[in-house]
Amino acid sequence: VLKYASVSVMDFTADEQLEELCPVCGDKVSGYHYGLLTCESCKGFFKRTVQNNKRYTCTQNQDCGIDKTQRKRCPFCRFQKCLSVGMRLEGEPEKGKHFIRYFIIMI
Repeated sequence: VLKYASVSVMDFTADEQLEELCPVCGDKVSGYHYGLLTCESCKGFFKRTVQNNKRYTCTQNQDCGIDKTQRKRCPFCRFQKCLSVGMRLEGEPEKGKHFIRYFIIMI
């Protein structure tokens, strides 16, 4: 006899405080976006850049500091930092980063 149980597994709830910081700008992370934990701002920036095929240029030396207060000043350096920390253009999860939300237990 097989018994099935549906179990919901959440990465975190809205009430929990994630202690990790966005690897792009240092703001609080909101969840996994484009392959890693990032904040909502960097998630949206990365999405708009990719979807709208935006091309940026840096007015400095392509080494601008990106942090929570300065992240909007140089979109070129911000996008480069997104890529350098591991945000990915493709939607396929990175190996080892699969998350199971629902699964069946066979008893």
